[in-house]
Amino acid sequence: MPSQNQEYDAYISSGLQFRHPFISGLYDALKSVGLHVLADRTEPKTNKLFLSGAIERCRVSIIVFTIDYAESTLYLQELVKIMECHWRKDQKVVPVFYCLDPSQVCNLSGYFGEILSRTLQGISRDENRMLSYETALRQAASILPRNNREVKSHIVGRVTSLIGSTKLFIAKHPVGVDSRVQDLIQLLNNQKEDGVPIIAIWGMAGIGKTTIAKALYNQISHNFEVRTFVPDIQDSVADYTRRRLHFILRDPDETQAQNFDSTRKLWWEGLRCLKVLLIVDNVRSDLELGFLAVSRENFGPGSIIIITTRTKHDRLQEIGVNHIYRVKEMDYNECVELFSWSAFNKATPERSFSGLINYAIEYSDGLPLALVGVGSAVSEKSIEEWENVLDSFKRFPFQDVWQVLKENIDSVGSEEKKIFLELAYLSHLFIGVDRNDICQILQGAGHHDASRAIKEIEEHSLVWFDKDKLCMNRLLQDIGREMYMKESSIEPQ
Repeated sequence: MPSQNQEYDAYISSGLQFRHPFISGLYDALKSVGLHVLADRTEPKTNKLFLSGAIERCRVSIIVFTIDYAESTLYLQELVKIMECHWRKDQKVVPVFYCLDPSQVCNLSGYFGEILSRTLQGISRDENRMLSYETALRQAASILPRNNREVKSHIVGRVTSLIGSTKLFIAKHPVGVDSRVQDLIQLLNNQKEDGVPIIAIWGMAGIGKTTIAKALYNQISHNFEVRTFVPDIQDSVADYTRRRLHFILRDPDETQAQNFDSTRKLWWEGLRCLKVLLIVDNVRSDLELGFLAVSRENFGPGSIIIITTRTKHDRLQEIGVNHIYRVKEMDYNECVELFSWSAFNKATPERSFSGLINYAIEYSDGLPLALVGVGSAVSEKSIEEWENVLDSFKRFPFQDVWQVLKENIDSVGSEEKKIFLELAYLSHLFIGVDRNDICQILQGAGHHDASRAIKEIEEHSLVWFDKDKLCMNRLLQDIGREMYMKESSIEPQ
């Protein structure tokens, strides 16, 4: 899918009209593997896309050269823009030569060269413009030339490969990410060479699991034949990735299966001979794991599977997870740096704000989502305005953080949620208390299966135990307390 600054996966630039079978067929083939494709569908073609800047928001440009491509300064103008994006923005370019010898474009020769000469005669007074057209043609034609006999599937395969090599956007200020990525790489290096390691990145909402997984992908993905990052599996139930992988792996002569079960079988069998990196973000239930059918047997030697999740559920062990990596809260120095970047746009904070900074960091309690949110809320404000903003958070938790953490709380069962809210409301009594003592207190209060419920709450990243003593993130305490009071109709004091 396109990154944050790129709206489209691919742009088709061609002198052929969109209704031409080759262009419309190529467009459909790209769409069929889940790509977001831009093409000029107007007839006759216009410079609307060129003027709108849409070409600059594409990850890959496919330039379809035809014998009369150089007949129009509109196409040449567009080509110059594409090559500018290629050099300045690292936009990928895939040249395709439709019924045309590539050497004619490279050398500006033959009938293609004659047409270009006639076109340039019309702008002979503008030498810079003429030179830019000639240079752009030579440069584009020299990028991995492709002849007119290649079928559309090869072009689509090339585009998906280029997109797969594009770096994922991590974060504006990825403080503390690198050390956690190195932890994961060390874990992977410690696995047996003949196995396919499966690592689960586990932690509470807002702790940075997705950011860490993306950074890991960027660092190691070049080592794999097939690499895929599934962004929040629940949003699309992996349909985007299923279609893309199926296209890459299927036999070109094979009829595409129409129902999901048979399609899934085709591309899982194809993966067994390939080195695959699969990262699945935000897995939330056993059903999603079952849908993916993730197992060691489905991947070739040297493959790696990474899953991010808020829940350390039993199914992870069933599918053969080697290690569950718990993402810990940021330490004090990391908090200061990330907050400073968000509030002051620099790595070190203003000394005059030191007292308020310490309060903001204490409020965020090592949660990157909260540090960035609070830092952005007070950015470019005076000390008095800071005080007002931070004071409002005492009474009304930061809404963006509230929504994410409330979803985390709501993900547990009704009995587990009830117990968590009680623990949060009475956190001043329970924090630091031994696990067994808490279970006994809860059982005495009528929660007969307290031990199992506490384990469930812990697996959903709502609490953790340090040497068997209860710990809970401060923001979860605040939000849980607010929810408990609201559900119990208790007036805030």
